[in-house]
Amino acid sequence: MHQAATPSNQESVATSAKTDIEQHKFVRKIVSLIVVVSAVVITLYVWGIIERHPRTDDATARANVVGIAPRVSGQILKLNVQDNQAVKENDVLFEIDPEDYRLILEKAKAELATLDRQLAQAQDTLHRLEPLLPHGFTTADAVDKARTAVTTLQAQREGAIATINLEELHLSYCKVFAPFSGRVINLNISAGAHVTAGVPVFSLLDTSKWYVIANFREAEIRHMAPGSEAIVYLSSAPNQRFRGKVQGIGWAVKPEGEIDLPPSGVPYVKRELNWVRVAQRFPVRIEVENPDIDLFRMGASAVAIIKGPPRK
Repeated sequence: MHQAATPSNQESVATSAKTDIEQHKFVRKIVSLIVVVSAVVITLYVWGIIERHPRTDDATARANVVGIAPRVSGQILKLNVQDNQAVKENDVLFEIDPEDYRLILEKAKAELATLDRQLAQAQDTLHRLEPLLPHGFTTADAVDKARTAVTTLQAQREGAIATINLEELHLSYCKVFAPFSGRVINLNISAGAHVTAGVPVFSLLDTSKWYVIANFREAEIRHMAPGSEAIVYLSSAPNQRFRGKVQGIGWAVKPEGEIDLPPSGVPYVKRELNWVRVAQRFPVRIEVENPDIDLFRMGASAVAIIKGPPRK
């Protein structure tokens, strides 16, 4: 036969169950407290990292662009490049018809030859008259005129030589060379087009040196200075990290809503929200030390992180 539970046994079981519940509640409170404290610590730690190492995805890759403008006017005889083509320094980009400039040069040389003949005759005349003057076989006025003629022709000869040098220079300008290695951009003409001196025909992107313009909040720029180490990521290649250093921090941006008339050249950085007062951002120029010219493109989106103080 089973022995019936006594009142004292029932009271002991109830007390034990109550104790277990209280212990579980206490453990849950401790665990909850640990979770909260850990979250606060992690948040403060992350905030400290972000505060000391500012990060922004408001950044774009940049490179220098030069407009390729001929130094003489004329018709394009040969166009040796295509849009987006890679070229090397001193490659011939295009050639302007040199015939007009060659004819002008030949004319200048012919004029110089005529002056040389006239000068030789004037010098001979002067050399004949000068010995006759002491003996009275000629006049001082005739000798002065002969000497003036020689001087005038010598001056004209120097001008003719300068003209020849200038026309030779113009003729050399008929071939337009790449000033540096890079890529042709915005090319929309073909051979046969007429070009004007000083007016760009297309542009050349300098792919040898890349930098990133990163817009940081004004409270973050105190954690960086020229020479500060940086890391750059491209949105098109997020797994590749590029080294960089801060070249300079912008000292001026155009205030929100201000009309830029006349144009001042001051950069404009748009704020994130128009209806809320948010911190102004200032452009920071970061020079990329190990760019991959196959990945970097002008205007590509980037992420910039400031890693530490300026290098010593």
